[in-house]
Amino acid sequence: MRLIRQIVFHARLNEAQPAIIFAGGIASYGTMVRAMAAAAEVIDRLDLPKGTMVMLDVINPFHHCTLMLTLGLMGISTASVSSAFSVEHSGVLPSLLLTDRPNAVLGQVPVIQIDDRWFAADAAQPVDYASLLARPGFADPSEIVRCVYTSGTTGFPKCVALSAAVLEARVLNWMLTTPTQFPGGSGLNMLGFSTVLGIIAPLLSLPFGEALCFANGNVEALQMIRTFKVEALSLMVGQLQGFLQVLGSAPPPPSLRIVVVGGSRIAPGMLRAARAKLCSNIAFGYGSTEMGNITGGSGDSLERAEGSAGYVRPWVEMQVVDANGNEVPRGADGIIRVRSPEMAAYAGDSPDPVETIRDGWFYPGDVGQLHADGLVVIVSRTTEIINRGGVVVAPEFIEEVLRRDPQVRDVAVVGVPVNGIEEIWAGVVSDNAVDAPAMGARAYASLNEKTPNRILRIDAVPRNENGKVKRAELRELLVARVAG
Repeated sequence: MRLIRQIVFHARLNEAQPAIIFAGGIASYGTMVRAMAAAAEVIDRLDLPKGTMVMLDVINPFHHCTLMLTLGLMGISTASVSSAFSVEHSGVLPSLLLTDRPNAVLGQVPVIQIDDRWFAADAAQPVDYASLLARPGFADPSEIVRCVYTSGTTGFPKCVALSAAVLEARVLNWMLTTPTQFPGGSGLNMLGFSTVLGIIAPLLSLPFGEALCFANGNVEALQMIRTFKVEALSLMVGQLQGFLQVLGSAPPPPSLRIVVVGGSRIAPGMLRAARAKLCSNIAFGYGSTEMGNITGGSGDSLERAEGSAGYVRPWVEMQVVDANGNEVPRGADGIIRVRSPEMAAYAGDSPDPVETIRDGWFYPGDVGQLHADGLVVIVSRTTEIINRGGVVVAPEFIEEVLRRDPQVRDVAVVGVPVNGIEEIWAGVVSDNAVDAPAMGARAYASLNEKTPNRILRIDAVPRNENGKVKRAELRELLVARVAG
């Protein structure tokens, strides 16, 4: 990809400039390209064939970012694991797992343990930039650069394949419509490497000389913003809620010039608090892993109406239709569908029973309104998919994991709105008292961030005559149980 080569080119001109800032220290552009050159030599010895997809499960953000860029420079596609459960249920497994975690396992996928020696280079020796820039990369724009495992649209795990052409289009379109790059400055990305922004953030920042910060939690993020005068912050709605709690009554960080929020709708109260306490320039993008950004909104446009998601991006075509595919009048409720040059493809055979792409249109699974001026308002979901501040999952998959627990005789899961964020609540039928913390801890190994917020014992799961969970009734039951 041209953008990765541009990172190497920038490093050649500005080796002493900070590139990656994290809890372990500050890595300059010179340090980063030396680490890339060292890692490339190690990877060469693995003799990976063309078409290999390498999964990264690397805690150290500098090492993770370096491997991601190095493999891209070598023409090897990558993905980053969020949970083994999502990967294994997607139907698409990588050829190799590189990890710095002890005893990491991903089904039958071969595992190689990495350590600091992969990135060791003599700082006194000049970098062979010519050799780095001569790496093959992805010559064909249709080649797959990055795979993202997601359950974002329907809640069922899928593998979305991003080609070089689609990925570069997303980066360049983002730059044109959401200016978050401040050359010589710094940005902080709180979205994990397993998301689309996991690779877009480095490709937005590093080619243009911006330092990219990574933080472990909200407290460290706030410290980094103040210490390194961060100008752009990217995070999910759920993370924004926690960030505002950490900030408390302290004054807003004076360096922040833009805060980009994604993942789910921002509650009006949270939006007002963010603009008042954090940064007046709040940007929100409604989109998906499959489509990239569909809309863009600033603080003022987001406050126009409950559920406002901003305006349709210039390169996106959106329609709001009825159940028969006929467009509804402007401002009326209907099913959202979109198409765009940024649309990615699914890799492998997705097990998802919900059809999301029909006749060239992508259906995000939302009911909304498209107003005459291009403003989009999200009204509701077309399914029972849970969106916990940007973490999206089908309740059936959480139920599948909880059902493995020996205490569970039956289980059902719903989303429950709490302070503007949809939480995951599970109702469990058990012959004995339920140890909710222990059950949650056991489920976390498979679910990670999709682990329920609450696990409550109930007498029976409400179901209809066909055995389908009556989720509205379950939600009322669980809320009443907590209130009582």
